[in-house]
Amino acid sequence: MSPVVVPPTVAIGAMGRVRRLPRFVDDGSDEVVAARIMPISWGCDHRVTDGASLARFSNLFKGYVENPSKMMFAMK
Repeated sequence: MSPVVVPPTVAIGAMGRVRRLPRFVDDGSDEVVAARIMPISWGCDHRVTDGASLARFSNLFKGYVENPSKMMFAMK
């Protein structure tokens, strides 16, 4: 996945397929669980926007993908 920005597009995202991969539990124990991971790549025209704005958008998008009901409550 390599999203390419073509003018007049300002930003583009590419999503990969969901895979089940082993990950450690967040509580510090040595327990391993199966987690579903989906890689997402972003590309943007840095003449129009900066990386910090794209990072904030990416974190917001991640939160909505992980918890879709959160997006419904955020809609006006």
